[in-house]
Amino acid sequence: MKNCCTLLSDGWETVNHDHLINFLFGTARCIFFEGTVQLGSKDHETADFIAELMRQQMEAIGKLTIVQIVTDTCSVMKAAWKIIGNEFPWVTTTCCGTHVLSLELKDMAKLPQVAAIIEKVQLVLKLFWGRKRWPRRRLREAIYKRTGLCFGLYRAKVTRFAGKFREMQRLLRVKEDLQGIVVTAEYARQKFSTRGRREEDLDLQDGEVLDMDIGSKVRTILLDEEAFWKPLTVILHVAMPLIKLLRGLDGKQPMMGKVYMRMFQIGERIAGLQQKGVPWAASMKRIHADRWEYIHSDFHSAGYALNPEFIECVGDLDDPTQQGVLSVIRRMCLRDAMASSENNELLLRSPEVVERAAQAEREFSVYQQQMGAFVSEKARDSANSNAEKMEPAAWWSMYGRHLPILSSIASRVLASQPLQVLLSATGLFMAESTPHRRLA
Repeated sequence: MKNCCTLLSDGWETVNHDHLINFLFGTARCIFFEGTVQLGSKDHETADFIAELMRQQMEAIGKLTIVQIVTDTCSVMKAAWKIIGNEFPWVTTTCCGTHVLSLELKDMAKLPQVAAIIEKVQLVLKLFWGRKRWPRRRLREAIYKRTGLCFGLYRAKVTRFAGKFREMQRLLRVKEDLQGIVVTAEYARQKFSTRGRREEDLDLQDGEVLDMDIGSKVRTILLDEEAFWKPLTVILHVAMPLIKLLRGLDGKQPMMGKVYMRMFQIGERIAGLQQKGVPWAASMKRIHADRWEYIHSDFHSAGYALNPEFIECVGDLDDPTQQGVLSVIRRMCLRDAMASSENNELLLRSPEVVERAAQAEREFSVYQQQMGAFVSEKARDSANSNAEKMEPAAWWSMYGRHLPILSSIASRVLASQPLQVLLSATGLFMAESTPHRRLA
């Protein structure tokens, strides 16, 4: 009962259109697949139905073991969150971080200036990844000659996260090779024109013109620094931190304590582009602010505030973040009181729970002000130096012994694995200013 875990759930459809719901449990050490529920023709995916499925999973593993539930953010799931929250008040419900970041990248790709570059990238891929073998073979030869590595362009599958941006990244990586090929006489002699060829042989997208010289158009694109390469570089300047965060959240290492800082740094990067006059930066800033608000939860607030890596910022939290931390502290105290007393009738307002939560909040105040074991400058410098190098649980065990209740809560929050997106049963894993304000 000492260790806690996260219940993760997501629905998907098979090729036969059977609707399934996956359930996983995430702990500090691993994530394991619990099982899949197949919905029958008479099953209605209502909030009550989903809540009942979650309830069954919690009862199977031990309801006090679950401290957080993570799903996507459809209306049915949000309604199920309320049902679960009322029945199990120690549980925090959170939206899937990878799901939100994927939506942000999708929003970014819809911006007209970004969409125009993506369209050009697709035209280059059509030539160097199309049916004609010479462009692909010639590019691989050029890349191998320059780097000694055997690879070509990257073409994303439809279901891949951030696929269009990864295509851009690979294109930028082999920029020198592409430009070297399109200026050769051998390239000029190739017959790339699509005139007179059948549409099914060309793999054309909807609305693409048939009677054009694709070779000439691609050469113009690849040799245009101002209209193609510079905008592409700016797009990747914003997209790559989002992709790195997405990969981190979709990995095995706990990331709960890092989301807010990363989102803040991305916002600062976008603000810098806005100051430089990038035309789509203002729209991207609004998108990022909306998605940051969307991803916010009490557990994220607690993760940021209790991460020792950001101890210098925790003394100046805004109200939503502060309230989120206190909410998680109270819920954890309720859970611990129920586990220690085996009294399932306890509530957040029960005297023993209130007393324990009050002690934890006093300890949090000590942590915010870096008092107690942090009073001496030498001890504080040592703690701050090790904050980035040590695992959060180890750091709290070393420097947080004078805060026993908060230390226990912080270790569990920071070790949680709540940010996974579940795609299928067989493919489950695929700044100087303070960043405490979610809409900064």
